[in-house]
Amino acid sequence: MVHYEEEEPMDMKYLTLVQNNPLNPSATPPENAAASALSSTAGRHEKGGARTRLWRTHTCMIGSCLAVVVLTLCGLAAPASAGDQVPFSASGTGVVTGTTHLPGGLTQVDQSFSGNATHLGNFTGTGTGLLDHRGNFTQTSCLVGATGTDSVCIAFGGDLERTKGSCVATTTGLYTVTGGTGSFARASGEGTFTAQFDECAGITSATLTGTISRPNSG
Repeated sequence: MVHYEEEEPMDMKYLTLVQNNPLNPSATPPENAAASALSSTAGRHEKGGARTRLWRTHTCMIGSCLAVVVLTLCGLAAPASAGDQVPFSASGTGVVTGTTHLPGGLTQVDQSFSGNATHLGNFTGTGTGLLDHRGNFTQTSCLVGATGTDSVCIAFGGDLERTKGSCVATTTGLYTVTGGTGSFARASGEGTFTAQFDECAGITSATLTGTISRPNSG
């Protein structure tokens, strides 16, 4: 990463089915109405009640189907259960492969990594970070395990602290698992990290300790 001069930097939708009960007829035939009129009115009410019950039955069936579809789609999109977590740790080194100066005083830093992680074994990977002139940074990295099919993607950030006159900056903070592939598809997790960056050599070393979704639980 490149360093810094003192400058200013830069649902779930819920589906509710509301059914309004049909209003019951309130009109009562006049007491002096003919028997035939009473019979005709009763027949209409009976048919209307049957149509109302049929409508409500179809409405309930349609509502149930919609609810099943919504719940199914939400289940497909959901991450692995947050309660099904196992310990996770990783350590490795990164080498700067490119820097790009962006508007607003930001610098994009691209890196390649290698190291070892629980559940992944030996890994390689890449990462892209954004750094401002005050040492604040964010980065996303994806680590590909020894199988070549399992990977874990991690987001983290913090601020680099460097002693004046030294090439080495250090940082600590929190990481979040944002997903993965293979055994870690839709993985989640979190923990802490420590890292140091040797600006003169262009090399980063980092250690992560926390949790991650149990493999194949997604």
